[in-house]
Amino acid sequence: MKTGNKTPFVFIISVCLVLASILTGCGQAGQQPVMEQSRKETKEAVEAERIILPEYLEVEETKVPIQEQMQIVEEPEETDWHDMMAALLSDMYGDYKEEGGEIVFIPDGMLIDGIYNESIYDGIRMYALAAGVSFSYYEVEGDTLEDYQKALVHAVDNQARVIVCAGENFQKAVFALQDAYPQVSFLLIDGVPEDISGETKNPADNVHCVTFREEQAGYLAGYMAVMEGYRQLGFIGGVETAPVIRYGYGYLQGIDDAADQMALADVSVKYWYAGTYEPGQEIQETALAWYEDGTEVIFACGGRIYESVLEAAEDQDRMMIGADMDQCRESECVLTSAVKDIANAVVISLDDYYASGGRWSESFAGQVQRCGAKENCTGLPVLNTEWRFENVTTDDYYKLYHQVRRGEIEVSDTVEERPLVSVTVEY
Repeated sequence: MKTGNKTPFVFIISVCLVLASILTGCGQAGQQPVMEQSRKETKEAVEAERIILPEYLEVEETKVPIQEQMQIVEEPEETDWHDMMAALLSDMYGDYKEEGGEIVFIPDGMLIDGIYNESIYDGIRMYALAAGVSFSYYEVEGDTLEDYQKALVHAVDNQARVIVCAGENFQKAVFALQDAYPQVSFLLIDGVPEDISGETKNPADNVHCVTFREEQAGYLAGYMAVMEGYRQLGFIGGVETAPVIRYGYGYLQGIDDAADQMALADVSVKYWYAGTYEPGQEIQETALAWYEDGTEVIFACGGRIYESVLEAAEDQDRMMIGADMDQCRESECVLTSAVKDIANAVVISLDDYYASGGRWSESFAGQVQRCGAKENCTGLPVLNTEWRFENVTTDDYYKLYHQVRRGEIEVSDTVEERPLVSVTVEY
């Protein structure tokens, strides 16, 4: 099933439903009036752009998964994708503050990077604008541990209640400050507090950590690629960190299981870490050499390295697989993307904080949460994308996805050892 230009309308509806359904926890701590107002504001934002929701897609509280509530509908011809996103994330009531927001995001690098940081920020904006909470973002001025700590302290000094940060560069900074500022809550994405020597430490009660089951998304991408008909595949990772490794090892496991299921003996994979998150000539030349040698599709995983792989794919009329966010709009050479819904994980975490009266609940405080298919946080994009598989259907995908989600298919998350696979892998 190809959704083509119909999908932006479906996406806007799905996000509205996410905001209505995920945020229901706010009512648990005297927040119900806020949520009633937020639904009204969300509807007003949509109506401001003259987007008409069919009656059967009106926003209402429900615990039924989004996919089961929806059906594909035609997008009105006059509706533009960017207009709809602007309507959804329109700051009509001035919740964004240059300084002094309750929720503060401190990105490691560019805020609007088109991938990782932007996804985190979207999650913050979705929650804050729906719940009527002020938010800000501050930059890190430098790349030392002291610089990251200064950025966190700046947020504290400006009355932040929740500080959101992500990645390994914040792990030591959060550990150094978590006990010094018990009145502030930290949301650490893709990281766990570490001491100065790099040893993992338990988060304090004012810290909640979120990591992802990237191996599940990688598995689904690899399995579906083989089912589609690809036999010579590649993986180019960025820096050899745990999330990147989990993506890659999951990819290998999915390729291997699909090859075994189809009784294939001619499947091979080239595998390489570039050691950077930035695009570069070496990455592009490596991808070009692989494509010229017969590689049909390359999974590019890690920051912006996909830009170099995509240039090579377009040059050779080959395909690539994106990571973290849906990258299908970048090019027709993007087959699919192994995504982790960081925005959803951020919304879930912030909802817990505010529903618990301005602190992490007992199940979140000092805990590391692994978000995967079970939490609707890993998978391949289907509804709000261009479905480019020709030999496998969305029904085929959902059957596989639900097997992973229910635990019927277990994907190893081990990063210390390479997965044992039968297909040929050239490391």
